[in-house]
Amino acid sequence: LGALAALLPATASAGIIFTNFGPLLSYDVTQGNPVGNDFVGDNLAQGDSFTPMINANFTSATVALSCVIGCPSATDFTIDLNADNSDSPGAVIEGFSLTGVTLSGLNIDNPPITVTSVLNPALAAGTRYWITVSSSIANSIVWNNNSTGDANDQAISTDGGVTWFAPSGATPSALEVDGAAPEPSTAALFTAAGLLL
Repeated sequence: LGALAALLPATASAGIIFTNFGPLLSYDVTQGNPVGNDFVGDNLAQGDSFTPMINANFTSATVALSCVIGCPSATDFTIDLNADNSDSPGAVIEGFSLTGVTLSGLNIDNPPITVTSVLNPALAAGTRYWITVSSSIANSIVWNNNSTGDANDQAISTDGGVTWFAPSGATPSALEVDGAAPEPSTAALFTAAGLLL
């Protein structure tokens, strides 16, 4: 059994469990959903929902972001993986704070931003989750729209992600979520070895 366990990978190869990017991580470079200062007193945050079709451990998320003014600009923002709360972003499962990331403006094919999980939380097949992007009133950025016709529920917050309105009806932003199959259980190992009666 030990030899069999040594031959099996701890997790299956990581792969895409959701994406609305086009080929080669393409997206709508011309428009998107605003994050941070909207110049009318709000601190906007945005959320995109996704539903895994398989059980997986979250490994990374990729989003397409652009700056709005003074571009290119060093910006600070947060990307979160959230649970669902009645079709709105709920509790943060894992968060990523990024500082001083240089973003260029709209109409430029900015390289997408990827965050890599440390916790590798389990995602359940058929369960809705959210990726949210937030910032502060000091930054004005855009989470670029997808270009593939994705119409999953989208959420917007005017208070930096404290409260949410969803589904907003807005076009979902460009998002990819990657995951890996969970580790095989001990029972599965015994079954594979023909030792489980």
